[in-house]
Amino acid sequence: MGFSWSLFSATKHGADQRCLGIELHNSQAFAVYSDQGGVRLCYTPKEGEQGMAGLEQWIADNRLSELPVVISLDSLDYELHLLEAPAVADDELSAALQFRIRDIISRPVSDVIVQGFRLPSDAYRGRMDMAFAVVAEREVVRQLVSWCERLELTLELIAVPELSLLNLLADYAPDGSIGVLRLDASDGMIYLYREGALYLARHLHTGAEVLSRAAAAMPAVEDGLTLATDHSDIDAVALELQRSLDFFDSQQGMGMVSEIWVLHPDEADISAVLPVLEASINVSVRHFALPVSAAPGAPSDEQEQATLTASLAAAYGGILARQQMLAAGQGVAV
Repeated sequence: MGFSWSLFSATKHGADQRCLGIELHNSQAFAVYSDQGGVRLCYTPKEGEQGMAGLEQWIADNRLSELPVVISLDSLDYELHLLEAPAVADDELSAALQFRIRDIISRPVSDVIVQGFRLPSDAYRGRMDMAFAVVAEREVVRQLVSWCERLELTLELIAVPELSLLNLLADYAPDGSIGVLRLDASDGMIYLYREGALYLARHLHTGAEVLSRAAAAMPAVEDGLTLATDHSDIDAVALELQRSLDFFDSQQGMGMVSEIWVLHPDEADISAVLPVLEASINVSVRHFALPVSAAPGAPSDEQEQATLTASLAAAYGGILARQQMLAAGQGVAV
């Protein structure tokens, strides 16, 4: 299982296993530095921090210049459209979608970069050939290139979180269809994957805040039993998830999702309510908390407790995409 995608990638510079993965999310920057031994350093912005100034200082403090870098775009800077795929060869798909996207977006097509990838042929019961079109702001990409040049970083890959997260699943080789749930404070995303491909990405209008509120209101366990409580907040999230699962089953014809893996939110702990969420949707729900090796010399208890939050996990997923490309001997050009 595994699938890598990029808006562009840069010429291969060798098999350097060191890499800096950056996730841009809600106007904030998160980063992971890894080498052949795994994740070594992580950067999480301070509360209220916006932009990339804090990340720049962290890069300077840790002397991380002259490294390969992979950047996952902020969802504010691109759109993901599900369209009927034009009847063209795969190497002509992006160009054909760029022509079609002109009637959908509100700005000149010259201002954007369009990259397409097909859904597998079994989606929609094989009745329609569908494709995702990623529409990214050209100026944003240009600014990222300039930013990396100024910091003496080698930009090798630009991706989107939908597919950065897909790379995280590869090592686990899950059976059947898997949902990955990513929740921010007031909204979120559910991604549905199957056999190394993205089938569905849907925005949710409820987020981690309501689940945190529900967790705080949950009573203590007595004699192994949890006393009854108001689950209305959890039910609101469950309802939105159920709609996505029903669409995946009835419209795309892909059957039932076997599990939902919940990424650890960047600013909340919702693990206590996951069993209740599982009962509400009747699908196995598990906490997808990726362990991280702390920096060399860190206390052993820190190594045992550290996990990657959602944005750090997406940053690491980009690094895994680069590793797959290096393993396959692929090089890219802007």
